[in-house]
Amino acid sequence: MSSRGNRLTWCALAGAFGCVTLVFGCALFTPSDTSPAIETHRPLLPPLRAAAGAVQLQVIFVERPAEDPLVTQLVWQEVDEVGVAAPPLRAVLHENGLRIGQCGASVPPALQTLLGFVTEVSSTDTAAMSGRQLSLLSGQDTEVVVCDSLETCTVRYVLNAQEDAVEFQHARGLFRLRPVRLQDGWVRLEFTPEIHHGESRMRHTPTDEGWALRAGQKADVRYQLKFQVTLNSGEMVIVGASDSPADTLGQTFFRHEQSGRINQRLLVIRVADAGRDDPSSATDP
Repeated sequence: MSSRGNRLTWCALAGAFGCVTLVFGCALFTPSDTSPAIETHRPLLPPLRAAAGAVQLQVIFVERPAEDPLVTQLVWQEVDEVGVAAPPLRAVLHENGLRIGQCGASVPPALQTLLGFVTEVSSTDTAAMSGRQLSLLSGQDTEVVVCDSLETCTVRYVLNAQEDAVEFQHARGLFRLRPVRLQDGWVRLEFTPEIHHGESRMRHTPTDEGWALRAGQKADVRYQLKFQVTLNSGEMVIVGASDSPADTLGQTFFRHEQSGRINQRLLVIRVADAGRDDPSSATDP
């Protein structure tokens, strides 16, 4: 695909992000009958500007029927799974149900279809896509929730040649995502899988300034499953479930039942802007 074609497709995706923001943003505000109407042709607030060194990420979730070969086979044939992680780590991730790959700015055909760039010959009404834009400073982390509101689940970890089955109540599965700028145009994305579970209550939580009391759940973090991907501006990382038993972490994160049917999710993260050097700030480590 030409660079002009890439710009057009990603501009279309950016427009879709804007539409989603407008639709859901309007629902957040309920007008009062007593509120005076204000009509103006100028914006009420100036547009927000991201910090010069901020990394702009597009986070997209694609959801398809679990038997759909697009999400289980075809997309993985077109992305790089070999170079994205060292063989030992890749084997551990697969054993625990996780599959990762990366691709360049030229979007491969199967991924184009999943992201809605091209029309499918035969489509299904159960396919869905959602997304949001993130702006993060280098070293700043955020939570990317993959599955939410699991009343109960049991996850079987396979680590250091040992199996450990853990049962969770009121669980949320997420990745703690942390971008680190390496140099102009290059970003390292660090993914740490976590399961937050139990009742939300005030807990001692580590912060940049030390320990603080914050409301939250308990967090089960397996650092052996942490992985990182180095991307240039415009490139993407794809995370999904490997062909593994249903009680693995990846299957718990990315497969779920909806209306009597098993669906499978795919997480796609694109580096929209790797940020720029800010002379007034210190160099990133």
